[in-house]
Amino acid sequence: MATIARRVARAAWTRGARFATATATTTATTTTTTAARAIATTAEAARGTTARWTLDRGARWRTLASDASTRAATVGGGEGGTRAREADATADGRDDDDDARARVDAGVMRVRWTIAEGQGRGEDAVVPVYSFDGEARGSVELPGRIFDQPLRVDVAHRVVRWQRAKARKGLHKTKSRGEVAGSTRKVRPQKGSGRARVGNLKAPQMRGGGTAHGPVVRSHAHALPKKVRRMGLKVALSAKAAEGKLIVVDSFAGMEPKTRAMKATLERLTGDLGLAAGGEFHSTLIIDGEFEEMAESVVDAEDQFGPSELVRMSARNLPHVEVLPQIGANVYSILRRRTLIVTKSGLEQLIARLDAPIKR
Repeated sequence: MATIARRVARAAWTRGARFATATATTTATTTTTTAARAIATTAEAARGTTARWTLDRGARWRTLASDASTRAATVGGGEGGTRAREADATADGRDDDDDARARVDAGVMRVRWTIAEGQGRGEDAVVPVYSFDGEARGSVELPGRIFDQPLRVDVAHRVVRWQRAKARKGLHKTKSRGEVAGSTRKVRPQKGSGRARVGNLKAPQMRGGGTAHGPVVRSHAHALPKKVRRMGLKVALSAKAAEGKLIVVDSFAGMEPKTRAMKATLERLTGDLGLAAGGEFHSTLIIDGEFEEMAESVVDAEDQFGPSELVRMSARNLPHVEVLPQIGANVYSILRRRTLIVTKSGLEQLIARLDAPIKR
């Protein structure tokens, strides 16, 4: 009887515990659902309040800006009217990109923000020629067979990779196990010690050993057809011409051989659009005719500077300005600079070089 009584008591206690647990779970679920609904209602109300506040604030701002613009246009005249139009544009959320671009100093460049639809048809173009002071000195014709070619990005990419690979020195080198200094004797007997078998200590897995399959001194240059190289140069020149960032200068003769004078010249010719990242220095490639290197110790007076040597020595302290003879004009140097300045003599020699037949 006692055993039966214990079993009945245990069953009753188990049934009561299960009922209590189910009741607690139902209560917790109900409480959680109620709290979630309350939080959602509060969030929705907050979003509605925020949206109404934003709309009211925007409408109030538009009203105040419109009233201010009306008063400025009525009382202030021209300058006030300009400020009023700017306020209206700001209030309405308009951004006049054309006016903003017009306010940027572009020097003598006629920068095009979009490439023309007719680009790449090989049409000749007439561009003005300027002096280093920024004054117009006539015009010159850019042949379309060189300066109006289709902008083949794939060709320019191939040429730039070819240039950069050829410029690598390839002096990387590690020592193999045959080049590491050390003895070749066996470290310990093959058997008997219970340890792993080991040869000499110059093996790659040993500390201080050689490197397996490491780099060796080699050339990274690879072949590229001359036609592709010439086409890449035409693509780079066409890109600068299509952007309006190609400037033809008559000559740099007469310019003071000073870095300050070259910086002022670049400011007059390229303006703010020729500045490199950071907005402090100009990023320009200057292509001149053929010039000879002159030792600085030989130069005793300003009149001994030739025009080409003058521009080279005036620009050597400017970090993003590169001066090259026309024979050194290359795709990488043209594309990495913001603007391109070509002298008239350099342009003539560059055209003659690109029109000459390719030497097989």
